[in-house]
Amino acid sequence: MIMRPLGEILLCTRRKSILIRGVSTLLIVLSFEFFIQSQSSKNIRNNAHDQPRACMVAVENKADYHYEVIESTMMQYPLPWHEWNCSKRHAIFDVALTQHDSWARNELEPWKLYFEKYLSGKIRERTIGDGAVVRFGTVQNYQNYSHRYDAYIGVSCDSFDYRQWMSKGPEMFCVLHGTPSPELPVEWVKRVAWLNPMFPRYFIPSDFPHFPPPKLHRHDKIRLCLKGIDHYRFDSSYRFVTAAVSTLDDPSSISLQIMGGRSKIISPIFKDIDHLVNITRVNEPDFYKFEEEMSQCNGLLPLIHPWDEVVGENYFPSSKAKKLSGFISQAIGLKLPLLVHEDIYEVYKKHWTAKVWTYSSRSRIDVMSFIGSFKEMVLEIRRSAGNN
Repeated sequence: MIMRPLGEILLCTRRKSILIRGVSTLLIVLSFEFFIQSQSSKNIRNNAHDQPRACMVAVENKADYHYEVIESTMMQYPLPWHEWNCSKRHAIFDVALTQHDSWARNELEPWKLYFEKYLSGKIRERTIGDGAVVRFGTVQNYQNYSHRYDAYIGVSCDSFDYRQWMSKGPEMFCVLHGTPSPELPVEWVKRVAWLNPMFPRYFIPSDFPHFPPPKLHRHDKIRLCLKGIDHYRFDSSYRFVTAAVSTLDDPSSISLQIMGGRSKIISPIFKDIDHLVNITRVNEPDFYKFEEEMSQCNGLLPLIHPWDEVVGENYFPSSKAKKLSGFISQAIGLKLPLLVHEDIYEVYKKHWTAKVWTYSSRSRIDVMSFIGSFKEMVLEIRRSAGNN
């Protein structure tokens, strides 16, 4: 306020100056200034009140496995952000891990360390492309959460009775690893997501730690990685590999690495070729180190076949289970070349991130198609090494 002669004063507003005359000028000006200040304070309070809070999501894993799905669940699980009064651009994702010793497979602590070291506190755009931004939060105790969440996502809820989980309320969501039993009620469909394209609502758990791609020079051995197999009846799939290796002009140019599985021995099936090729087994319990080992494979051999009635057939559309193999999601997430049965190729053809070779074998003795594609894969990988 600028003082003027009695009876005259200049009132300054944001847009113009007004000359006010009269005896009561001072009172008018003071009242006007008070009005402007009170309106400004009110607007500040309204803006603070209108700012939406951060969305809060808890991802629960009550089993001591499926850890490879947790990060992707945070990054890709389809969520109804529009139904919540919160900001998806500031979403906080906490995790709650198993507390049941009876489920122990010694995978809990390594994954917890991975989360705390590489994820907690980091901020990333969701890879599903829904505009949400994830802030990785903290490890919680699901028996005593420190927050109330907009959503609780169970990554192993179908390892138990998923109906008990889903019936707790509309904030409960579930990751399904195959066809649920009993059948999924229609009203729950929008609160579940599967892990493969054999179902209408799905995401591929392909978010893994990032590593430099494997380097292969001209005289290096080609590192081919096989899925670890524990049951003796799976050995028929390994016979495909032994038959193919035996036909190579120089078997010593490759090495075979058996990834995962709980067995620490190498199947006797390989005795026919162990003098031709180096064979090792990786049983690394540390999640980060295991994925790092996997990332250095030059090619993957999942050995998943539709005639394998023990487990293999569960990964195909013709089966009732319709499950996802971890080897497939790792190949996609780590961008690794692989050799798969043509029926598997068709299921994931929209999602492959590297070169894929296929074969059409229809029985455990129909090995010729596999051998031909195996040799083609080795040749192409070797050619790529010549360019390094």
